[in-house]
Amino acid sequence: MSHPLRAADHYHTGIVVPDVDAWKVRMGEVAGYRWTETMSADLPVRLADGDRVLNLRYTYSLDAPHLELVQEIPGTPWTAAERVASHHLGYFCDDMPTTSKRLTEAGFALEACALVDGAPSIFAYHLAPSGVRIEIVDRARMPDFAAYLRSKTPQ
Repeated sequence: MSHPLRAADHYHTGIVVPDVDAWKVRMGEVAGYRWTETMSADLPVRLADGDRVLNLRYTYSLDAPHLELVQEIPGTPWTAAERVASHHLGYFCDDMPTTSKRLTEAGFALEACALVDGAPSIFAYHLAPSGVRIEIVDRARMPDFAAYLRSKTPQ
């Protein structure tokens, strides 16, 4: 049986927080995590209520298992939930349109995706009725995750 995702492609757990930089410090204090620089990008994103340009701020832990801290954006899927830490499970995929279609068929509705030239690209969030959220990321964007992390490490 072919699955939409492969367990080996799970590479991070995402957590939406009110303040990325404060939580980098906090998680460093309590668990010894080291972090990439805080990255920021204004991205066109398709949401259930239409297309918008959002400023996404995020960081990845340099230490495995990898965490991604994402800055909260109220009124979007990137809203921090009270008393719930995990926001999404991140997986690399090689074929975003096919993987997205197969996740939808498996009951994970498309919730949000980045747009490039008006077409879904880069990443997509899929949400199960139970609340489990999967992020798929085009592997071509980060073919060597370890090298990507090193390139984003503060000097």
